[in-house]
Amino acid sequence: MGSTQRKRLWSGKAKVVAALGALIALGASASALGASAQAGNVIIEIEGKLSPTKLSKTKPTPITLTVSGAIKDTEGTRPPALSTLDLEFDKHGTIYTKGLPTCSPSKLQATTTAAAIKACGKELVGKGNVTAEIKLPEQEAFSAGGPLLIFNGPPKGGKPDLVMQVYAHVPAATTFVTEGVIGKGHGLYGTSTLIKIPSIVSGQGSLTSFSATIHKTWNYKGEKKSLLYATCPSGHLVAHGAFNFVEGTSISGNLDKPCTS
Repeated sequence: MGSTQRKRLWSGKAKVVAALGALIALGASASALGASAQAGNVIIEIEGKLSPTKLSKTKPTPITLTVSGAIKDTEGTRPPALSTLDLEFDKHGTIYTKGLPTCSPSKLQATTTAAAIKACGKELVGKGNVTAEIKLPEQEAFSAGGPLLIFNGPPKGGKPDLVMQVYAHVPAATTFVTEGVIGKGHGLYGTSTLIKIPSIVSGQGSLTSFSATIHKTWNYKGEKKSLLYATCPSGHLVAHGAFNFVEGTSISGNLDKPCTS
């Protein structure tokens, strides 16, 4: 990709935010992608890897998605906190959950990482880590983090649902549970989801880094199935993302990335 095209793709805060959302989702990128961009005082660094590296134009290919990223503030203060993440994904990237056991969010409330896996190990579809910066009144800011677990949840209105759990000391031991219902998109976008970002220490904490690998296979009616599939009929995949911040700011944009076939 030339420098001019790269500037177009990554110019502006909206483009950076949309890229982050797309990577978290169904791997709407080439086999590997890394980028760093700055908007105001906020720097976002992201990297994603899609395996396998080649996708068929017509046959849905099972994929594994690995993503990581960081959010920083150049002035050394706590980055802004997110409230919701609204994402739409290319119609050629899909999520499949038929025959996969489900884990109710209620089973994950007030659980440690080990207890969550014990309760819903068969429903586990992804693992990773997250960190946050906490700034309590009259105290120095500090970092806290914990393992991220992603489970297949019970469908909501017939739609797939992913349940996310994080157990962290912030500074007291706390379990965070949130969901992302996968709905139908419009036009170029086949799927959409709205993820609610849990409040960290009553709004005194902000997400600063994350990493996750999403992959799951199982047998259903005598056939091996995968959670994530993708095709590459046109040589590129698109996504749309909107990040909504606690203070009321909403930023959105589009991403158009090549894929191999």
